[in-house]
Amino acid sequence: MERRDTDIERDPVTGREHEHRRVVSNEPVMPASSSEVVSTINPGRRAMELIYLVFGVVDGLLLIRLVLKLLGANTTASFTQWVYGVTNVLLAPFHNLLPTIGNEQSQLEMSVVVAILVYALIGWALARLMEIIFSRDITVARRGFF
Repeated sequence: MERRDTDIERDPVTGREHEHRRVVSNEPVMPASSSEVVSTINPGRRAMELIYLVFGVVDGLLLIRLVLKLLGANTTASFTQWVYGVTNVLLAPFHNLLPTIGNEQSQLEMSVVVAILVYALIGWALARLMEIIFSRDITVARRGFF
């Protein structure tokens, strides 16, 4: 449905009257142009990537420790000491959970294997939780008028 509005305005300086006409429509306006999607953003995606990064680094350090122990790395080397020092904190909940297999030089710490699996599972669960909480897409579109 259309309606026509007319406004009459008097200019205070010249005293002339100006008539303004407009047509107002209540029908939905179809876009005169096409639109294109510029980007689609999911806010929870960044949180998921951060969680995967943190737990990936944790699992990577534990895997390095596993390989160093298995190959019998020199325990006086500074890199080995650093890896063992950092991962001792991460392995605290799993200390003496399972026996160590091997001799004095080459050892397979089964507790480290369990810790890698547990930390990977925790990382996956937290990432899924972030996706459930923040699961929505925000689409940014640009319209052209030609």
